[in-house]
Amino acid sequence: MSHDVQQVRSFEHPAKGRQIDPQAAEEIALLLGERPRRRDLLIEHLHLIQDTYHQISAAHLAALADEMKLALAEVFETATFYAHFDVVKEGEANIPPLTIRVCDSLTCAMLGAEKLLQELQNSAGPGIRVVRAPCVGRCDTAPAAEVGHHFVDHASVASVLAAAKGGDTHARLPDYVDYDAYAGAGGYGL
Repeated sequence: MSHDVQQVRSFEHPAKGRQIDPQAAEEIALLLGERPRRRDLLIEHLHLIQDTYHQISAAHLAALADEMKLALAEVFETATFYAHFDVVKEGEANIPPLTIRVCDSLTCAMLGAEKLLQELQNSAGPGIRVVRAPCVGRCDTAPAAEVGHHFVDHASVASVLAAAKGGDTHARLPDYVDYDAYAGAGGYGL
């Protein structure tokens, strides 16, 4: 029985035959900076690209896969699985800077989401993309829409467009009790 020691080679990702665009590679390297390139951070890195460029280009996907030494298919499948990642294929036009998502769950549909979607698509204007989105989990405030990352409950054309035109696109955190206040008020005291 031979006890030869085999060399373990690191995986060099060829991006599945796709040439890595040097500019995209540089942009991804600069964007990630000193952040670790671990597989479990893929979604965080995709969010970083989405938030910076308001979309994720095919060139950035390939560059990210190469930078993280992951298969391009794995990065592509992850990016296209989630509704908040806007993947732009080669040759497609860039996505407008603002996206409005209208929930198309059964509850939202029953409370007027389809009509809301059509009216917003007809009236949103340039620089705004209006798309349907899978359930956003706000059935108690249906119909729900999301302007950027800001949810508009009991959405109407007027309230959604007001948020869009007013730049109200960031998520709002509800008031909450932080740990120090919780512990100070006797939290964990049994």
